[in-house]
Amino acid sequence: MGGKNKQRTKGNVRPSSSGRAAELLARENGVVPGFVGFGTTATPEPGYVPAVHGAEDIDSLVDADFRLVLRKLSKRDAFTRLKAVQEFGSMCQEREAEVVKGVLPYWPRIYCKISVDHDRRVREATQQAFEQLVLKVRRSLAPFLKSLMGHWMLAQCDTYTPAASAACQVFHAAFPPSKQPEALSFCREEILNVLQDTLLKETADTLSDPQSVPEEEREAKFLRMVTSSLLGVKRLLSLLPSSDRTALEERLAHLIAAGKFWKYGKHKTPQIRGAFFEVLSALCEYTPSLVQNEAARACPAVLLSIDDTDPVVLPPLWEAVLHIVSTIPDFWTHINSRKGFLPKLWGLLKEGGKGMATVLHPNLMPLISKLPQEITDPALDFYTNFFTSLIQGLSSERAVTSPSESAAIVTAAVECLRYSILHNTAEGEDQRQIRIMLISQQLLPLLDRALGNPSLQNGPFFLLVTEMLISWENRAGLHGWSGSNGSEDVFQKLLEDFWEGLNLLFVRYTDNEEADPKALEGVATLLQVSVSTGNLRKKSVKICFSKLEDKEESGVEGGGGEKPDLSVPALEPEKAIGSLKTEHLEDVVCQQAQLCLVYVNEKNSEKHLLFLSLLLRSFHTHRVFAVSHADHYRSKEEMDTLKNPAMRFLLERVVVWLAEKGRTDTDHLVEMVFSSLHCCSQQETIRILNHIATVLFDVDMDLQWGIILQIIQRASADPETLKSCGDWLKGSVLGEQLLGLADELCNLRGSYSTSTSPKSTHSWTLISLVLSQRHNNEPLIGEVYMEKILEKLHATLCETKGLSDAGNIEPLVSFICNVASTFFSSVQDCLLLTSAEELLLTVFQLTAQDQTHTHLSDSLLDKLRKVCVAGVRSLVQHPECEVREGGFMHSTALWIKNQLLTSSLDIKSQSDSLDVFLLADQCSSLDEFIMDVLIQHMTRYASNTHTHTHTHTLAVGLSRAHIHFGLCVPDVCDCLAVLLCCLKANTAVQEEVLQAILATMMEWRNSKEDWFLFSSNLSKVSAAQLMLTVEMMRFLSWLVTNSPTVLSSGQWDFLLCSMLAWLETASENVSNLWNPWVQLFVCENTALIVKLNQFFTSPSSAVLEKLPPELSGEWTDFFIEGIYSLLLPLPIKITDDPLFPLAVLQSVGVALTYVPVQQLSQNSLPARFIADQKTNLPEPLQTLLNTLCPLLLFKARPLQITAYHLLDKVMPQLPECDGEGDNSKSDDDAEEPCLSPPAPLMSILSACEELCESILAGVQVGEFAVVQPLSVEYSCILGYLLAWKLLLTFFKSSPSHLRVQYSLYLKRSRSLHNLLLHLFKMMPENPVYPGQGGETKETRTLFTESLSLALLHLACSVYYSAVQDLPAMVRLWWNSQEKRVCTTVEKFTTKYVSPVLSAQEISSVHSSTQTFDSMTVKARSVAREVIATYSVDDIFIELVIQLPQNYPLGSITVESGRRVGVSVQQWRNWMLQLSTYLTHQNGSIMEGLALWKNNVDKRFEGVEDCMICFSVIHGSNYSLPKKACRTCKKKFHSACLYKWFTSSNKSTCPLCRETFF
Repeated sequence: MGGKNKQRTKGNVRPSSSGRAAELLARENGVVPGFVGFGTTATPEPGYVPAVHGAEDIDSLVDADFRLVLRKLSKRDAFTRLKAVQEFGSMCQEREAEVVKGVLPYWPRIYCKISVDHDRRVREATQQAFEQLVLKVRRSLAPFLKSLMGHWMLAQCDTYTPAASAACQVFHAAFPPSKQPEALSFCREEILNVLQDTLLKETADTLSDPQSVPEEEREAKFLRMVTSSLLGVKRLLSLLPSSDRTALEERLAHLIAAGKFWKYGKHKTPQIRGAFFEVLSALCEYTPSLVQNEAARACPAVLLSIDDTDPVVLPPLWEAVLHIVSTIPDFWTHINSRKGFLPKLWGLLKEGGKGMATVLHPNLMPLISKLPQEITDPALDFYTNFFTSLIQGLSSERAVTSPSESAAIVTAAVECLRYSILHNTAEGEDQRQIRIMLISQQLLPLLDRALGNPSLQNGPFFLLVTEMLISWENRAGLHGWSGSNGSEDVFQKLLEDFWEGLNLLFVRYTDNEEADPKALEGVATLLQVSVSTGNLRKKSVKICFSKLEDKEESGVEGGGGEKPDLSVPALEPEKAIGSLKTEHLEDVVCQQAQLCLVYVNEKNSEKHLLFLSLLLRSFHTHRVFAVSHADHYRSKEEMDTLKNPAMRFLLERVVVWLAEKGRTDTDHLVEMVFSSLHCCSQQETIRILNHIATVLFDVDMDLQWGIILQIIQRASADPETLKSCGDWLKGSVLGEQLLGLADELCNLRGSYSTSTSPKSTHSWTLISLVLSQRHNNEPLIGEVYMEKILEKLHATLCETKGLSDAGNIEPLVSFICNVASTFFSSVQDCLLLTSAEELLLTVFQLTAQDQTHTHLSDSLLDKLRKVCVAGVRSLVQHPECEVREGGFMHSTALWIKNQLLTSSLDIKSQSDSLDVFLLADQCSSLDEFIMDVLIQHMTRYASNTHTHTHTHTLAVGLSRAHIHFGLCVPDVCDCLAVLLCCLKANTAVQEEVLQAILATMMEWRNSKEDWFLFSSNLSKVSAAQLMLTVEMMRFLSWLVTNSPTVLSSGQWDFLLCSMLAWLETASENVSNLWNPWVQLFVCENTALIVKLNQFFTSPSSAVLEKLPPELSGEWTDFFIEGIYSLLLPLPIKITDDPLFPLAVLQSVGVALTYVPVQQLSQNSLPARFIADQKTNLPEPLQTLLNTLCPLLLFKARPLQITAYHLLDKVMPQLPECDGEGDNSKSDDDAEEPCLSPPAPLMSILSACEELCESILAGVQVGEFAVVQPLSVEYSCILGYLLAWKLLLTFFKSSPSHLRVQYSLYLKRSRSLHNLLLHLFKMMPENPVYPGQGGETKETRTLFTESLSLALLHLACSVYYSAVQDLPAMVRLWWNSQEKRVCTTVEKFTTKYVSPVLSAQEISSVHSSTQTFDSMTVKARSVAREVIATYSVDDIFIELVIQLPQNYPLGSITVESGRRVGVSVQQWRNWMLQLSTYLTHQNGSIMEGLALWKNNVDKRFEGVEDCMICFSVIHGSNYSLPKKACRTCKKKFHSACLYKWFTSSNKSTCPLCRETFF
């Protein structure tokens, strides 16, 4: 048969016969046959479909990437499947349509599996990917619809809502709404097959593999698919056309005939039960005949399950209940209603629906409307049990705590009661008993319960009862409409019984001295709802009663197949909206009012008085008011002959109650007054209100003003009341009384005005109200009286200015401030009144006057200032605002001028007065002499060192004034200069001041752009204009440093864009640097750049939180690049001129030190390359080196220092390039490779070395050569040392293997040899740091302090870096020198360098974060020792490294500590290796230990030692033994072999002596 690994015949590319058969079937059927999975239903096996695995024609249609993703979809890991589905969707979206179509033959099987995946994320992602596939292939999906549609329907009914929603979205994307029924009809058989198989055949073990899927997942998947299948049947029925439903009836009959289907109604899972009842509802609606055939099972399954109150099951269950009782005419014959249905219903109602009343109870009325007589007989018992159980549900725990549950129960109770009465309107005794029972035993007790229950009062109960009463009145003929069944007498009797019972109920509550206030409030609420029903908004409820009103019968008998109407408004609008027309209501109200009066008069009951006020709010009729002075009802003729009863009630009753002493709560009495005024004419209203004010004034002044305040507030509460009371408000009686009140309050010598009691507060509130309240832009009281009150307030404040002690008048001034503030803020155009302007001027003067004269507290002054600000803002907002003689503006300006010139204001007052006055700067016609005074004042105090606080005043004034007075450039420049002096003097300045200054500058940017000199030729600009720009730069620099959080996002944009534009201008004007003002311009611009760099480099977290969120990103992404693309070429441009300014060069250099490394690595400098220059660097870096390295020798120290700082930033990056270039080299070269550091740097070193040699030729080692600053020699030596400093930085950043090659290059070129000789001619004999006192314990030397780039310090720093980074080479040089030089070097190094270097080495061991596996390193600083402990398995090694006194000149000694499990020979070898590494490697002790540990690790890993050096890792180039002898197979280092061959002059193996190939 052929083995598995049998060689295939050459050229045999045809697939196997089974593959050809599958290909043939695929071509004939259009889909891939389900060979692998045994059908198209979802199975756990297999994932990737090509069942036609060898069919090349089909397989070639699948893109390789798609094939890989499809295989991933069969993985067991859910996360892998999720990522694969997401990737599949992305590929469908991105690839061409033809490529995606190649996947279609394999997609149905995969979709059928992953669309029912256990992980809901996978199911959702599957639908999203399917949508992308559908959008891409469109009509090409048609041949595969039948394979997909069954599981597609399941997915649309997924229990995970996002997945179901995504599937529905795919369905809508694939088919427009008009085509969806057609598509479902096309695939209806396949869909029903999938659904029916899942419901009747599948189990948890058949849907999932028991061997690979846990039991919990199998069970969860089965429950989910059963739920989806049931919902899928419902969805299929709802979407299919009626003809297709008929065609499916046979299949559906088979489904519902199965016993397994009916068991789902009793399933333990709520989701399945809910879905079952939804399917049953759909079957009743769309195929009623099928359900009628199965009525024997359908009725018990639904009607005997009504006690199922699971939140998932209950809504579909009750929908099914309504459908069953509507669809099956004889449903009661299939159940035992007495033992099964009704007891469950009573129990459910008694428990308030078990917390589901909002869903359950709206279904009760449709239910009882469908219950036949066979169930409801005897009717009296049925209705008694039903309503008793229903109302008892209000006592359930859930109904008590939930207003919505309670409202649902009450609504259902009233609806059902209303229906029951309408259904029992016949004259028979049985129905009469039912009506009596419903009223007396159900409705009235429920009302009684509601009167003491605030929750029921606030619900819909009272409104529903009122609507029911209106309906009864309609049927009784009281609204001009009568029913056609002649039941008017029945409903009239109903109304009489109801009102009689309700009246008795009310009397029981009211006729009680200890009446419950809540119950009385409930009575008032019910009566108020009854009278104002027409104004309340109606809600929609479940059932329509209008049909019942049009027919004699209730019309409950409906067609068997009709769907109940569940969303119809309750009442016809024209019949539902209205008020009760019967006199019963007014009779009840009159009796309640009469009872209240009895208790108020006889018992002085405040509760009954409050209840009477509540009644009169809704019932203010002549008949109700008549009970106040009559003990019995008079006839209508008698009432007409009497005077207005409402007026008599007010005069005889309410006024008396108001005038009672000791009464504190008068709100309800005031409300009673206005309830009575509804029945009075306008003249009567004025008379009554005047009478009340007069009577109260005679009784108690304090009480009077509190009540009048309430009356005025109530009168202005609504336009109708305000219109009727308008004449009284503007009348003379009230005006004179208010004027008298103002006189009394403002009496400085009286005690009433200084009182802070609530009564006094009410008086001031009343004054504030009548001044500030306006209606239709008219004052509340007469304008004459308003002006007089303002004049009185003004006169009072004027008197306070002259008092010597203001302590006792502060409350009065505070009250006046409150009144004035409210007046200025509320009343538009208030300052058109002369008295108001005078009041504002007085407030302003009090604010600005010296506090030692006014004796006012700080809090009161702050309140006065706020009043003044409100008044000035109101003034300047008026469109007709102008400066006129005698007005506020003119008077204030004259007063400020006088005060500034006489300097009689204190500092705070100056600031406050200018602050307030300059609020009016929007008024363009202000006199310019104010600005002249400010300039004079500035000049007067700017040079006075003892009046520093005056600068704050000037800062405030100038910051808000200088833009609005048309200043010229020199004036603005002077203003900014003085303002900056104020700011730099650490004057406390408010943020608003800085904001105003910055806003002014931004305004200049729009209106005076030429002041900013953007893109200008600075040679044609005056010095004043340049100085103005310079001052703006200085101010912005101060802002960035001291107040960055003040700036908003737009202000930051202004600052940064201005800075960049100025830099562009500076770059364009390099040729004009001969002008000192241009030099200052460039210097300040670079200073601003420095401040910005410092700020953005390390902002504090507190500052960072207050900055705009996008600011840091904009600075990094945009402004940095813009700055340094302009700044980097600038030094070269500047030095093109031989007479370049050194100060500009230095300031540009300081700014360049902040350039990011990335900007240097990706610079845009003009390309500069040198012929035959070997380099591995990228072009930008090579250009940077070729450009900047020559500047190290430039005869200008600032430029040399700048070039050094820039190159120092990129030096650590350069070895990486050599490392990449070195990878191609083989370490098998015969000779040890050496690598040159960057060529531009080495060429500078070579040139400087020759010059230094000639300069220092006559100086011996140990002598100190004096070099004159600013000389050519000084520049040459400085460049030489800076170049070496850069080279040592480069060397320190190099990895170990490159460091060996660089050091070998330096050794061969003798560059380091010459450097060390030069350094000992330039370093002082005693390198003590200058400027230290004699009392310091430790001497500070040039080796202990940070680098300052002075020549001597730089020389010492270079030597220290050399011995630190190249200790082996320095040691080698020292050993090669003559004795005198050795002695000098050792003495100097031991005294000044070794202690510092040894301490740093020990400290680096202490602070090192480097960790080693199996090795620990400790240091002893006192003994200058480092202890390394190596342990692995049973081996323990301890090595002690001792630093010599003259470290690093002397050799490091390695001593043995403890050792366990190591032979003596191996121990010695390792000690020798460590000593070799520490002696010959150019690095730190930690690097040497790491190298040694790596060597030992390799040894334990099985790597053999090189048999020449007896080490695994080479001591200098750190390579492993790689060159192997073909004979003995031993490996050697390439460098060791090279030395062996050259020293022995042989080419044989060191061990076996065979020729080495």
